[in-house]
Parts: sequence; structure tokens; C-alpha cells
Amino acid sequence: MMESFRRSLEELFSDFTPPTPEGVSPAPVEAKPPTSTPAPRQREEVTPPEEKRVEGIGRPTPLMGAHVRNIRAQLLGNALIILIAILWTAFLIGSAMTRMNRALVQSEEETQRVNAALIASRTAADLFVAIGQATLSLDSERFINDVTAARDRLKEAQNRLLESAEGLPVQDPLWAELARLRAAVSQVDSWTIFLIAQAQEARWESIRASQLYLIPYHLREITEATARVERLTEERQAMARAETEAARQMMQEVAISWGTVLLLVILVVNFALLRSIADPLERLADASARLAAGRLETRVAIDRADEFGRLAQAFNEMADHLQTLYNELENRVQERTRALQEANYALQRRAIQLETSAEVSRVIISIFNIDELLRQAVDLIHDRFGFYHVGIFLIDETGEWAVLREATGEAGAQMKAQGHRLRVEETSMVGWTAFHRKPRIALDVGKDAVRFANPLLPYTRSEMTLPLMVGGRLLGVLNVQSTEEAAFDEDDIRALQSMADQLAIAIENARRLSETAALLEVTSPIYRFSRRLSVAATVEDVADVIIKTVSETEADGCMVVEIESSDGVPEMLSCLGTWRRDREPTFRPGMRMAVTESPLPMSALSRMWVSEDAQRDSQMPDQARDLLRATGVGALVNVPLQVGDRIIGQVLILRSRPGPFSPASLRLYEVVGDQAAMALERARLLENTRQRMEQEKVLRSIADQITATFDLRMALQTTLQELGRVLVARGGYAELGTR
Repeated sequence: MMESFRRSLEELFSDFTPPTPEGVSPAPVEAKPPTSTPAPRQREEVTPPEEKRVEGIGRPTPLMGAHVRNIRAQLLGNALIILIAILWTAFLIGSAMTRMNRALVQSEEETQRVNAALIASRTAADLFVAIGQATLSLDSERFINDVTAARDRLKEAQNRLLESAEGLPVQDPLWAELARLRAAVSQVDSWTIFLIAQAQEARWESIRASQLYLIPYHLREITEATARVERLTEERQAMARAETEAARQMMQEVAISWGTVLLLVILVVNFALLRSIADPLERLADASARLAAGRLETRVAIDRADEFGRLAQAFNEMADHLQTLYNELENRVQERTRALQEANYALQRRAIQLETSAEVSRVIISIFNIDELLRQAVDLIHDRFGFYHVGIFLIDETGEWAVLREATGEAGAQMKAQGHRLRVEETSMVGWTAFHRKPRIALDVGKDAVRFANPLLPYTRSEMTLPLMVGGRLLGVLNVQSTEEAAFDEDDIRALQSMADQLAIAIENARRLSETAALLEVTSPIYRFSRRLSVAATVEDVADVIIKTVSETEADGCMVVEIESSDGVPEMLSCLGTWRRDREPTFRPGMRMAVTESPLPMSALSRMWVSEDAQRDSQMPDQARDLLRATGVGALVNVPLQVGDRIIGQVLILRSRPGPFSPASLRLYEVVGDQAAMALERARLLENTRQRMEQEKVLRSIADQITATFDLRMALQTTLQELGRVLVARGGYAELGTR
């Protein structure tokens, strides 16, 4: 439709027919009925003023048609006049430019000639100076070298003189002066050859005598010839400058005079055309303004058969097309709204999953009875996620069987009473996961070859098993079943895997507690440390527990360091907490250092070692000994924080004076490293879960604001504003594609 609209504009002045002479009736023309295009909505017609029409013919009178067609004739005539004026102006300006360029080229050539003459004069003078200085030295070799070098430069000056004289006629006075100057230079060159020969025979008296008479002579000849060349070139340059100024003046006069003529012609043409086509164009402009204001029902009445009529028809077709596109856009907005609502539902579901994961984590980390822990875990997962069955299998002491320790529902109670267990091999999903220590998901249990079909759970359609791992050791398997096919998506898998990791840590912590808790609470530092660590919920809490436990020993200081890795490669050391008994700590929490800048190598950070005299330990790097001496450290213990094969941090325990640590303290430090690593990993998992919850809440808030409006522009603007606020961005844009 846009192409039709453009084509109508081009056809507006396409046909030219001379006006009908007075007194002669126009030839009958076949009437062309106006066409109309139906619109989806009621049209608002912009009715033009009344025009004189012929009865029975739905088009303007021949007089109006002739007037419109004369516009093209006027355009052609005026365009021809303007074109002739432009061509004549261009011819005059081009002639002036050619004249000016010719004068500039001549001035440049004269400048090159006078420069060549000056260079020749200066080079000759340099040669005379070189001859005089070399003569004073009475050294034949120096004389020959210096004079030969000056003579070579003089030859180059001769060549320039020859090149500058090219293009000049022989009868030109300047050519004659350049020839005289070159002859004088050539005489100097010949005399130089004679002097070199005399210097080879060491005839210095002859050379001095020759200089005494010939140098003033040659210098005078060259100077006078150069002056004459300068005088002639200056006269020629003055003529060239005058010619250039005349050409520039001519260009200005042509531009001003003919520019004024063109301006007057254009004004007259525009005034004539304005009266001819202003009325229909004003009506079209008014209709276009109504359409641009959003009144898509606006149409122009088609009551002319000429170019303006075709233009009005194309405008109506365009309006129909825009109205159709608007209706389609409304439908697309509704579709996008439904898609946003579905995405909002998914975000809400994800937030519920994260809240459930956090709730399960809070419950299980505070329970130290393993039976109560497993029962609470399966009930929370079953209730919050709405699964058909949830069970937890623990590996027995032989490592060959996965024994069901807790499950939901009557089927779970019956299986526990029967002592239900599955062998650790590829004969069931639980056994497969325990054997390979990897999750396994069956979105359609009928198609899984290794699944164990339990008759007590006949309605299972989807099943997932997740390993319970701590420090590279397999504790058991979490089994989840659903009555729906393909019930698990990636969000479910991530949430359940996070809970499985935390559950494994909770099981390991519960196993470590003995039945003599009350006695150990009073007598055992290790037990007190475990009790404190069990309630530490954040990374900072874990660091504080470590420091408090170490402060109860003979140590004088402690620093807890976290190792930040990227793709398994350690990159940064981050200080989580420090303590000194006798002085202010050198390092502060939050300080970070690259691994490559650490005074201790990475191999030393990944194992436990003791240095009883750190400042004299030969195995200690020099940089580390200097740092320990500066911070007043006499003895040192390094305790790695390791989860499986991965080093996540270290604990540096120090004493101000050299000497051994007690065996009880070293045993406590070893336990601190083992348990604190798992607690630190658990705290990181909790922090990541909370961060994901906050992100999901932000996304849900954005989705709620988007779904609250049906305006596409407002929805996009709200999305960009909210994302910019969350991401702390300074700008953004949204782009929609077309089908």
C-alpha cells in the first residue's frame, strides 16, 4: 500500500494535455467512476469544497483538469529555465576556476624555478666554504672527501636547475638567465675538479692562489645570475597573482548575480504551483494528521478521477491496511500478555520451590537426630512439592546395599517394615545412582530400562534419584516419584539437588554427634566446636566459630581465608576473619589477594603442616619469612579447608613465640579443618539459595507490573526501567521483529 501511495504521487504530474482553447468544447472522455475501498470501521470523510462538475460524469470539469495538467507544463518550462541558468552559471564558474588553476600552476612553477636558483647559489657558497676549510687543514684526504661531497650536492643543484628550465621556450628571458646560472655553476664544478687534482699532489700554494682570484669571481657570477632569476620570477608571480585574483572575483560575481536570478525563478515557480495544488494537498494533509493522531477510521472522499483522486484512493487503501495492522497488533499484544502470564506463573512456581528449599534447609540443619532428620526431610519435600512418593536410602556398612531409612505414606511405612533395600548396581534407578554417583531422571518410567517397578507404588509415571554426597563420599540416595509424566523440569532438578546436598551435610553432621553430648559439651573442645558450627548459617558465622575455637587454645592469632576459583582454577584469596591476642591484626576481613601474589605457594595451602620456628624455617619461602617476621609470628600451623578434591580455603593459626603446639591442639585444628570445610560449603549453598530467591522475587515483581497493563509500549518501558534498576544500568532499548 505504501508503494501504491508513492506511485500515485509520481503520477500526479505524469500526463500533460494542452488546455482547451476558449470556445471549443472538450472532446468527450469516458467517465471513470470513483472507486471506494471498504474499511473495517466506520469512515470519517474529509469532504472537499464544492467543485464544478459535469452532470453524469463523476470527475472534475475539463477546466479543472486542464489547470492541473498545466502544472506539469509549468514545471517542465521552469525546470528548463533553471537548468539553463545552472548550466550557464556552471560554465562561467568552470571557466573562472580553470583560469585561476592555470595561474596557480604558473605561480607554483615560478616558485620552483626561483627555489632551484637559490639552492644552486647556496650550494655553491657551501662548496666555497668547504674548499676554504679543507685548505686550512693541509690534509689531502680530508680535502678530497669534503670537496667531493660538496661537489655532489652542487651537481644535484645543477640537475634541479635543468629540470626547472624544462617547459620554457628558448627565447624566454628566464630560460636564458637559468642557462647563465647553470653555466656559472658548471664552471665552479670544473674548477673543483682542478682543485681536487692539485690536492692529490699536495700543491697547497697553487690551491690558495686559485682560491684568491677565482672564488670571488665565481661567487659574483652566481650571485648576479640568481638575482636576475629572482627578479624575473617575481614579475611572473605578480602577474599570476593578479590573474588568480581576477578569476576569483569573476567567480564571486557569477555566484551572486546568477544565484539571485535562480532564487527569483524558484520563488515565482513556487508561488504559481502553490495556488494550483495547495487545496487538494491541504485536504490530504488534514486527513493524514487525523490518521497520525490515531483516528484510523479517517478516509478521504474520492470524487476526482485525476492524479489527486488516485492519490486519495491510495491514501484510503493505506488507512485500511493500517487499521488491519492495528487489529493484528492488538491480537499479538493479547498473545504476548498470555505468554507473560504463563512466564509469571513459572516464576511464581520457581519462587515457591526456592522458598521450600530454604525452609527444608533451615529445618534439617537444626536437627541432630538422624531418624527425626530424615522424617522431617521427606515430609517437607512431599508436602511442599506435592510429589507422589519421597524416600531416602542410606548405604550400609558393606557399601553393597542401599537401605530405605525413611519414606512417605503407607507404602513407605510398609517398605520400611519389610526392610526394603536395593543392591548398588544397574538394576534399579536407586542402585544406578548409588553405583555411578550421578542423578538419574525418568520422565516416562515405562521407557527406563533399569527402573525397579515397585508394586506398592503403581501410579508412578516420573521418577528422579539424586546422590547424597559429602566430601566425595556417598551417604545415600534421595528418591522422588510423581504421578505425572515429565513432571520434572530443570528448576525442579536444581532445587532438589541443592536440598540433596544440604541434606547430605546434615546427615553427616548428625552422624558425628555422639550419645554423650552433655558430658562432651563441658569437657571436649571438639564437641563445643561442632555444636557451635552446627548453628552457623552464614560464611561469616563459620569464620567466627573457627576463630573462637582457636582462641581457646594456646594460639595467639588466627586468620580464615577463602579461595575463590574460576572453572576449578584458584584465582583469589579472600580474608573472612582475623584475630590476634597480643596486637592489632595486619589483615582485615574483606581484603583480597591474587593467588599469584600469595607469599605461600598453592601446594603449601592444600595440606596441613606445622612450622615451630617460622622465621628460621628453611622450607619457608623468603617472602613468607619476611612477612611473618614483620607481623611478629614465631610458630605457624596451616589447616586446609577441603571438600572432596577441591580446596575452598585455609586456616592460618599462629603463635608469637617459636615452639611446638600441643598434640591436643593439633588434633582440634585437624577437626576444625574437616568440619569447617563442610560448614563453609553449606553456608555458601544457603547464600546462593537466598540470592536466587531474591532474583526470583525481583523477576516476579517485574512480571506482575508488566501483566498489569495491556499497553505494549508501557509494558516494554516498565520492563526496561525495572531491569535497569536491578542491574544498575544507565540505558537500554527493546526491539520487536515483524512477521
